Amino acid sequence: MAITPESILPDAQNSALINGVNVRKGSVAAVLANINVYESPLSSEADKQSALDVIKGLAPALKAIGLTQHLRFNNSEIQALIDHAA
Repeated sequence: MAITPESILPDAQNSALINGVNVRKGSVAAVLANINVYESPLSSEADKQSALDVIKGLAPALKAIGLTQHLRFNNSEIQALIDHAA
C-alpha cells in the first residue's frame, strides 16, 4: 500500500507525533531553505549561524521521519550537524 502525505499528516493538521518526536508540517522544507541560507555567499555570518541553529533544532524531526536513513546531504558540515544532533 502506498502512503500519501495526507495519510501521515492530514491537511487540517499541522504536526504529528512520529517516533516520539513532534514533527511540524514544513520541517523538511525549512531545513532545505536554511541550507540555502547557510551556503549562500550573500548571507551574513549571523544569518548562517541562525540557519545552522534552526537546522540543528529540526534534526530530530528529520531522524524521526526516517529521512536520515535514506538520504545524505552533500554539504558535509550540514550532514555532521544532523548526524550529531539529539
